[in-house]
Amino acid sequence: MVDDDARLLAPLQVLLEAEGYRILLALDGEAAASVTDLEHPDLIVTDWMMPVVDGVAFCRRLKTSRATARIPVVMLTAAVPPAPAEPLWNALLRKPAPVACLIEVIHDLLAVSRSRRPD
Repeated sequence: MVDDDARLLAPLQVLLEAEGYRILLALDGEAAASVTDLEHPDLIVTDWMMPVVDGVAFCRRLKTSRATARIPVVMLTAAVPPAPAEPLWNALLRKPAPVACLIEVIHDLLAVSRSRRPD
């Protein structure tokens, strides 16, 4: 999860961990890129408006790397980011999104991602 608002990350981390997910946190896109390179997460939830590297630039970086291009991304943001020419995220949710909706989107994207992995 990537968001510059730690007050949002902490409760979401608790709720998602209660659902059985292992959650890694970053406060901006640059830190998230480092975590992604080290941990290779199954899915990323990111905000758009963040310092250092924003969510759109972070997603663009993910999609241009062979190692991270297939990681599903949920853009969770209070503002609507500019529509990219190429798809950079798999789902767009507006803050404040109901937690049940976020969990459902995460579950669905992970199920699709796992079904596409070679055996």
